[in-house]
Amino acid sequence: MVGTKRRASKTAATAAPKTKRPAKRPRTAASKGKMAKGGDLQAWFIEYQDLDRTDGRVVIMPEGFEKLCDALEFNLEEIEPMVLLWKLNGVELATIEFEGWESGMRAMNVKDIKGLKAAILSTVQEFENDPVLFKTFYRKVFDYLRPEQQRSVSAEDAVAVLPVVTGNSWVFEKFVKYLQANSDSIKVISRDQWQSLLELSKALSPDLSNYSNEDAWPAMFDGFVDWAKNTKPEAAK
Repeated sequence: MVGTKRRASKTAATAAPKTKRPAKRPRTAASKGKMAKGGDLQAWFIEYQDLDRTDGRVVIMPEGFEKLCDALEFNLEEIEPMVLLWKLNGVELATIEFEGWESGMRAMNVKDIKGLKAAILSTVQEFENDPVLFKTFYRKVFDYLRPEQQRSVSAEDAVAVLPVVTGNSWVFEKFVKYLQANSDSIKVISRDQWQSLLELSKALSPDLSNYSNEDAWPAMFDGFVDWAKNTKPEAAK
């Protein structure tokens, strides 16, 4: 289900540009009374927190997230940063609030960088034998990619991220090729299509013979399967 080959990820978000540091000291995780029990987790969070904010939000932004991934020796073009975001209850791509950080660390029983790295790598390994766990993660990725107030993700983002989170799955690889070949007509992927694609990857036979247009798949998949059947193997691989 999840292979070892992974490609470019939108998790590697462009670091947000720095703004001028305000004269007034911004709130940190440690400065909020309700977070006082966080202890060392607070100090650790502050290492990556965006201290330039003036809106009072206690958060790690893309620049800090990339710094954390560097500390963990995670390649931003592989699956681990996305899993890290998920396990720390990220609110959007490369963005983690203190509450999510603290609850995620406690759930994993993590107290330092070594333990965090081990926990994330262990989760990636668990995906191989726990399809329910992977399904939960896979569905959350859609939310990370979906722009606020939108119901769909862009096909462009799907092309970038699907290979990262699904590895060498042949169905996903062909589907990405299909999106690329039809980029002029397919602009977005709905939640139903995203979720159903995972089920299709489990059900579809390599020769595509068990697919029927009469089955209750999203209509997009009819076009995908027809395209795959009529495309030369080297072009659809």
